[in-house]
Amino acid sequence: MKSIRNFLGFIILVYILISGIIGIIKKKQIDFPRCEDKVEVINRSNDRWHQREWELVNSSASFCTTYKSEEALSLRVGDQRNEMIVDLDEYEDFWGGVYKNLVLDSKSYIHFMVDSLKGISQEQGLTKPELAELVVTFVQDIPYSYVLSRDCASRDTGDSPCIGHVAMGILSPYEFLHSLYGDCDTRSVLIYTLLEELGFDPMIVVSDEYAHAMLALNVASSGDYLMHQGRKYYFWETTAKGWPLGMLPPNTKNINYWKIALVNEMSM
Repeated sequence: MKSIRNFLGFIILVYILISGIIGIIKKKQIDFPRCEDKVEVINRSNDRWHQREWELVNSSASFCTTYKSEEALSLRVGDQRNEMIVDLDEYEDFWGGVYKNLVLDSKSYIHFMVDSLKGISQEQGLTKPELAELVVTFVQDIPYSYVLSRDCASRDTGDSPCIGHVAMGILSPYEFLHSLYGDCDTRSVLIYTLLEELGFDPMIVVSDEYAHAMLALNVASSGDYLMHQGRKYYFWETTAKGWPLGMLPPNTKNINYWKIALVNEMSM
């Protein structure tokens, strides 16, 4: 009997230990309700209900958010963008002026997305680097689309969607969240705005040679970076899923071709 009691006691102890370990693992896991990637038009004015699901770069966690966007507001901020005047000569200065205006004009319109991403981060106990990845992967997950100042037929866009005759070939952050049409700089401006509002030190870099724009971020990392004011800003490709912080695409590897277009004024 004593040996049986000892054996049962051992089994109970093992069960308690295993249950405790499983509880710790579950507590550490990120478990957010799953949803589908879909957009529904909810009334005749083409207001939209967005439901988006996305994963971190290494697919270790899945997240979900929903939001409503209004057609009338998207058109209004589009009119503001159309009226923008930037009179600067250098390539990076011109685009820096465009990006700065879009960021300043958009902050009051996208607080709902800032609050949503912040809420996910707080509920899941994400670290600050994980919050940055949450923001970037949310945008990376949106399929790439061309946004052109001329007609879409004027260039080969492959299988990617395209909208043409857009002033300067860029959409504002709210227009992007509403339409889900976004190319490299449209994406970079949205992410820059979100990250800046969340307390990060982001940067937008441009390359005339590569005809490309990209995010760069001042956080602890490794890989490819630009120096500014003694700080390292690591490149972050935003046009497709899976790109990690600090990895430049092979066809854009020459760092000398990258110029700073916009950086947080607090870091100047």
